[in-house]
Amino acid sequence: MNIYKWMMIICLLGIFLFSNKISCQFITTTIPSLVPSPIPTESESESVPVAETYLDPRVYAELISKKPAIPDDGTEPSDSCVYVSAPRPYENKSVSWDCEAGYYCLSPRKSSKFPCTEGFYCPENTQPVYCCEGYYCENPKTIKLCPDGYFCPIGTVNPPSCHYMAYCPPGSTSANKYFIGFLVAVLILSILIAFQVKKKADDEKNKTKKISSVEPRFENSEKTLNRVSKTIDIDFNNLGLVLPSGIEVMREVSGKFKHGRTCAIMGPSGSGKTTLVSLLTGKVRRTDGSVSVRKFNKNGVEVEEKQNLDYYRKLIGFVPQEDIMLRELTIREILVHSALMRLPTEMTREKKKQKVDGIIKFLELEDVEDTAIGDEELRGISGGQRKRTNIGMELVAEPSVLFLDEPTSGLDSAIAFDICNLLKSIACHQGITVAAVIHSPSKKSFGTFDDLMLLCKGGRVVYFGPRDKAIEYFKDIGFVLPKDESEPDFMMEIALGRVQPNPPNPRKVTNLVQKYPFFCESWVKFRRDPSAKPPYYYYQTSTNNDPRSRGAFRAQIYQIINDSYRYAIDVGLEFLYFLKGLICWTDPVLQTPSVFSSFILLFKRACLQIYRKKSRFLFDQLLHLGCGAFVSLATNGLDYIGRAPNQICSIAPFIELPSCLKPNDTLQTVGVFTALGITFCGINAGTTTFGYEKVVYWRDTSSGMKTIPYFLAKVIADIPRMLIAGLMFSLAFILFYSYRSHFSEIFVIILLTYIASWELGYFLSAIFSKEKFGLVATGFALAFGMVLSGATPKLNTVESNNSLKWIYWMFDISAPRWAVEALYLKELDPRKWVEIHEEDLSYTYSFDDYPKVLNNILRIALAWSCLAFLAMKLISAPRWAVEALYLKELDPRKWVEIHEEDLSYTYSFDDYPKVLNNILRIALAWSCLAFLAMKLVNRDKQK
Repeated sequence: MNIYKWMMIICLLGIFLFSNKISCQFITTTIPSLVPSPIPTESESESVPVAETYLDPRVYAELISKKPAIPDDGTEPSDSCVYVSAPRPYENKSVSWDCEAGYYCLSPRKSSKFPCTEGFYCPENTQPVYCCEGYYCENPKTIKLCPDGYFCPIGTVNPPSCHYMAYCPPGSTSANKYFIGFLVAVLILSILIAFQVKKKADDEKNKTKKISSVEPRFENSEKTLNRVSKTIDIDFNNLGLVLPSGIEVMREVSGKFKHGRTCAIMGPSGSGKTTLVSLLTGKVRRTDGSVSVRKFNKNGVEVEEKQNLDYYRKLIGFVPQEDIMLRELTIREILVHSALMRLPTEMTREKKKQKVDGIIKFLELEDVEDTAIGDEELRGISGGQRKRTNIGMELVAEPSVLFLDEPTSGLDSAIAFDICNLLKSIACHQGITVAAVIHSPSKKSFGTFDDLMLLCKGGRVVYFGPRDKAIEYFKDIGFVLPKDESEPDFMMEIALGRVQPNPPNPRKVTNLVQKYPFFCESWVKFRRDPSAKPPYYYYQTSTNNDPRSRGAFRAQIYQIINDSYRYAIDVGLEFLYFLKGLICWTDPVLQTPSVFSSFILLFKRACLQIYRKKSRFLFDQLLHLGCGAFVSLATNGLDYIGRAPNQICSIAPFIELPSCLKPNDTLQTVGVFTALGITFCGINAGTTTFGYEKVVYWRDTSSGMKTIPYFLAKVIADIPRMLIAGLMFSLAFILFYSYRSHFSEIFVIILLTYIASWELGYFLSAIFSKEKFGLVATGFALAFGMVLSGATPKLNTVESNNSLKWIYWMFDISAPRWAVEALYLKELDPRKWVEIHEEDLSYTYSFDDYPKVLNNILRIALAWSCLAFLAMKLISAPRWAVEALYLKELDPRKWVEIHEEDLSYTYSFDDYPKVLNNILRIALAWSCLAFLAMKLVNRDKQK
């Protein structure tokens, strides 16, 4: 169980205890004023003064009638239903009261007679009292025992029928809904059975699949891994990257990656290995240099040349260092999804699955293909098998170029050699261009690569050429390999500047940089004649004329404008591609599944994720059930009891006037507790949808997946979760709370509030890290569920207070505020107290606003959903990757001014975590602006 869920349970328990304390205090202070006092003793009667004309509170105790009213059905009212008669002083026989039933009189004069209102019981010669619990008063003259199948709280006029799955014997004051526990148990059991049936069906399917796998589905793996139809060579010249602060991360990197060959990119930390791959794949925008791409057909004839590798994004595979994949899915499910999403549409579904079968056999994963990947909690496949699956996710897409970021990281030497040998086989069989970032390979793993690119700190090239010629090249310029040292370690020492040439001749890394040839051909000439330097154009990037180098403030302003522009372009392109997909636009490079087909595939995967997380799913539903039960206990006994008649209040003591003139209204408190519990549960459940797979989302989008179908698929797959969560909470909520409205109305309000809270959870999970979900969810739930609920402070107070009026818009964007009003209106409407339907309601509420209230909750849910989508696009924007790249690339450099002096433009290594904080600020700023815009548009429409 996650810690944030414990926090939520503890908070709800505290709310329950607090509310229970308040309820006890309320009962002890208010009930005595509602129920007449017991019959006084004889001594008490003699000590009380006599009132001859008007009703006097001092003599209430002696005015108890000696004959209680007998209901029509012959049953006597309970002790709490004894009424108070009009004054009949013992010593003054001249005063005679004649106040008929259904009326109350303030004096013996007939002019002081007033009719009793609904909800009160007034026999002859009595003061008005509330119709007693367990009884109902069709009119103020009569009182009847609550019949079987109904329940009668205090002040009942028409007894409400007993709810479904409830038991109400005669005289019930509330519905005993213990059968709801049985219904909840049946629902949970049904879910467990459904999961078990699905599991059994999957087991049978896998068993059949294993039996059929004995028969050969293809002749051999090489047939499946035949050469790709489009092979690509990549030429890059003088690549450079200058960060917005003017710092150079990479400079004058040139080379060529050929198809059918593997290239190892090596270098110490901070040399820009991963940066080079990011520049070539378009993940980071380069500031200098050019990239040319040459495409060949199966016969090796060049057919096309482009200047931008990003044009061929769908033909590029990138294997990240971490094994980023959905850990609850099996190897086959992951590979099949990748194949269906990225292979061309002209390939049939059967051929795509055959492609997956071939990749599984080629990667030697047949024995574990139906095993879940697993994580720290769920035991799954081994690290080497995860790495093979990581590579297989790209191979099933038949890429023409395959980049890998440290594929041997965290593996032992034997498995690392198998991975490198696998890459060699992939390049040989399929003609793919393979380039892998390698940190410290073993001698055997290093020997599997065809080419080598060696970088030094500062993002400069020390060597690029055939791997087996590198040692000879360094020997020719004075660096001889010792007998007891491996080749890769020796070259890493050279790149770090720790090896002295022989014969002694002071050379630095910069000298080595100026000696490396651009291409393999020029290297051959250089080796034959070391005095003939290759053509080299020494280029020093200048930032003096760059407006970003004129000062920290201007640099920040420039960056904000640039980021906003690029972000707007990114979002605009996302919707443009979405519209193109709807109109069946074809991609000239590779026609992959349409937007609708992608949505279907992503929706199936999202549903499969929910099914695989059945333990989490069941725990979440039990959590919703528990929260609803806590709220139900907290609201038990809260009700609305109408105020006393104005004529009675006019003669009441001054100190009792405030309570006399106001109804006993605690229905708003019911709404606050309910909205708070829903907001807690909804936010925490919503954060699990996107928050735990953001890295998977980033990987999928980098390979061409669009955000819109992914977002819609995940949201729609969550609808059953929302429905079941709302049902569980609703059933638990009505367990102890005596509601007056229909269950369907309560369920609709709870469900809409759940949807809005769920969408808020989406937004929070997009901008916060998963370690902070618990604390952030708690804070937002308290803010929206309590502070902005309209209860404390109250809406009319905020609206009339000049110091609070400027934050009134925050109440408008709070879904709990509208949920409290909706529940209040529906619970108040069945009650028959005269002030409810003849006077304005409290808290600025109105029965006519109920449809608008539900509409506002839906609007807020839609707004949070849109903001969650925009936040996901914002987090994946390249600006923050560049910012983080700057700090991470600068840190390993050992220049004295980096670590002993202040960095340029107010940057600091300690501020690296603030990069995410900047994302939050921008996201929150955009959210506030969006809500303000919605509010302005809404007010204009109302006008």
